[in-house]
Amino acid sequence: MPAKSKSKEEIKTEEEEIETLQETLQDIKTREGIVGYILRGSNSASIDLKDPTKIIDYAILSATSLEAGQDIANTFEVGKVDAIIMEGGDMKILSMIIGDNRLSIFMEKNVDHEKLCKDLNLR
Repeated sequence: MPAKSKSKEEIKTEEEEIETLQETLQDIKTREGIVGYILRGSNSASIDLKDPTKIIDYAILSATSLEAGQDIANTFEVGKVDAIIMEGGDMKILSMIIGDNRLSIFMEKNVDHEKLCKDLNLR
């Protein structure tokens, strides 16, 4: 069965949501301890990192963390995953799916990721 195409109103609403999300991300990016973010949609990506030489590294980390989180959720049948947090020695990553978009925010370990979720209206 073919996929239902989206109406102009649905597309406009999604575009407005993306614009609002990008505005929120620009605010988040200015906070202390935030390294940057990657927002990937089906046709484009928005990348804002303090160290642009590491774009490929962060892109791989972003994609891998989302896939691993979804695989674990499916394996253990824990249901829909709202957010995935990965912590390392000095840094952590908050990854999530918002609508048709995949978002990863990279930050220092001491940043309050719960506040970021609230700011993104996820909690």
